Amino acid sequence: MIRILMLDLGDTLVHEDVVLPNVPEALETLREFKTADGSALELALVSDYYMPDPPATPAKIEKLFKEYTKLLDHWGLSKFFKPFKRHVTLSTNAGVQKPDRRIFELAVTRLGLDAKLNECLFITEMPEHISACRELEMATLWFAPEAVGGDFDDWSEAPLLVNQLIGAESHNLELGLKLQLASKYGMELTSMTKKPAGNKIQARAQKWHPVPNPKGAGKEKVHVPITVDVEIELGKKGRIRSVKGDQPDSETVADAAGFVESLAANEQISDESGPLAPGTTHQIETDKKGQKRLVRKRFSAI
Repeated sequence: MIRILMLDLGDTLVHEDVVLPNVPEALETLREFKTADGSALELALVSDYYMPDPPATPAKIEKLFKEYTKLLDHWGLSKFFKPFKRHVTLSTNAGVQKPDRRIFELAVTRLGLDAKLNECLFITEMPEHISACRELEMATLWFAPEAVGGDFDDWSEAPLLVNQLIGAESHNLELGLKLQLASKYGMELTSMTKKPAGNKIQARAQKWHPVPNPKGAGKEKVHVPITVDVEIELGKKGRIRSVKGDQPDSETVADAAGFVESLAANEQISDESGPLAPGTTHQIETDKKGQKRLVRKRFSAI
């Protein structure tokens, strides 16, 4: 049973001083995961860093450790690995570098768990470390494109792959689906029911769909959430293979457009910039993709 998820840092979570896309969202999801027995999945960062000049005194080790954790602050990743002395293990602490088994065993010890390496899953971009960890009987996921034999290169897929390895528990499955549907399909999962056979899941989700923007000029659109019934098919590794039925029918879209027009007519839509205007319930916002969204801010005009 997988109880611990160990993560590499350089070129796995961060590349050239930039956090890779979808890493914060994936870590947020993974720290909510449960193991097969219902316990919390423990996250640990296992990373190579500078070795102290000999002799390796506790003070020298602590200084280097603090330097490293400041980098986590810089990248906005600290919150996923606190307290650091429990969830972060460096070669600086172990006196050896990955993939020496002693650094992984120290990571388990620092977590305060009575666990073996075969209860650990390690994610890294280093193929030689993947091979070494498998020899240690650890589960692995290689962060690399599938074209070169890797398991994934998009962190929005990671929770679903991790879930497949730790037991396909429904709580984890729903969390993983939420992340990948939001990232790749622009949908927000609201409920799901897994079929008793096969890898297909019946679910309901909200799809952001464009309708005419009554506050815009010409043919400008604004995206609104519309509930759709979808069928999600999972591949062998647990990631989403396809999503069917993710487009609302024309009647539903027309109803949504009419609702937006009604809001505008009653002056309940606030402009994109500035605070929410008195008497409004919705505001137009621009998402990360540059799309304008109509977002409900309150349920009644004040």
